[in-house]
Amino acid sequence: MDRTTAIADIQSIFASYRAAQPGDLTLLQGLTDGKLYELFVLSDIVSKLYARGFDIGFVGISLKFKASPGMVKLTDPHFEVKNRSTGCVLFRIFVDIEFQTLGRSLGGLADNSQYHEIDIVVTTATAGYPRHDEIALGIECKCVANFKKSILKEALGVRRELSYYAGGLRDSILTQAGGTSVKVSAEPASEFILVYIDPAGSNYKESPGRFSIDLVHLEP
Repeated sequence: MDRTTAIADIQSIFASYRAAQPGDLTLLQGLTDGKLYELFVLSDIVSKLYARGFDIGFVGISLKFKASPGMVKLTDPHFEVKNRSTGCVLFRIFVDIEFQTLGRSLGGLADNSQYHEIDIVVTTATAGYPRHDEIALGIECKCVANFKKSILKEALGVRRELSYYAGGLRDSILTQAGGTSVKVSAEPASEFILVYIDPAGSNYKESPGRFSIDLVHLEP
């Protein structure tokens, strides 16, 4: 990854939404490649949601990454995704979140499998661990030099715990909320994106695409 280009792109995008931390060059340079890439992907997602017709606002003083994945807290810095006409907050964007799985919602005893981590979530949840049906968009970020099939297996597992396979295409949750059209074969109709830095990842698109996993090659 070209760190210099990534930092410049992050600063440019986040400046538009008044997020203070990405302007701190020392902090950005101190991030691991994985966390810097996650921030780069977040800046891209924010920009794309704006392009899909939503307004975006930043809440907080500085964006912080957790030491480990956790729950949604409105006291944590985050982005708001708003209806452009009314200004109503429709969703919020958080990083490093664990969600309650589809399997957990079907009943049974709680164990270590009831939560899964997602790097970036767009969610209606305002507290705690979001339920699988409170996530409109989940993004996994892979800053690895060699894209391996194990990455794909992991993404397929997370997708399965977010939604059922629905067969026919339907409007996604973000589309239903007024965003430009995206169709998914999922119920609930969440979108799921696997973003990666190794171009070889694009050789794995076809099968996961049937389950509404969008593979996106993104690098500075």
